[in-house]
Amino acid sequence: LNLKPFPTFMGYSSRLMAESWESNNLYWARLADESGYPPAMLHVLIPQLTRRMVEKIFATHLEDWPALLRALRETGEEFRQGKVASLPKTSSPSSL
Repeated sequence: LNLKPFPTFMGYSSRLMAESWESNNLYWARLADESGYPPAMLHVLIPQLTRRMVEKIFATHLEDWPALLRALRETGEEFRQGKVASLPKTSSPSSL
């Protein structure tokens, strides 16, 4: 994710924002894979990581894309260090 932030464009800013949030899911999936989590855990990990990222955003205006990227990277680093989303790496069948 070593890209320049996307600028907002008149009526297209919401679309760009939506696309940028979707690219976060790809980043979270890569981190989960690097950490040995099975793909089935993404439905639990992604909401937790996204919530944590949103907590870290400190943006002063709509075009503050560096704030979003900074929050994404900080959350990813916390995840790598085991400070966020501590879940078992293998899913076991439920005993229901």
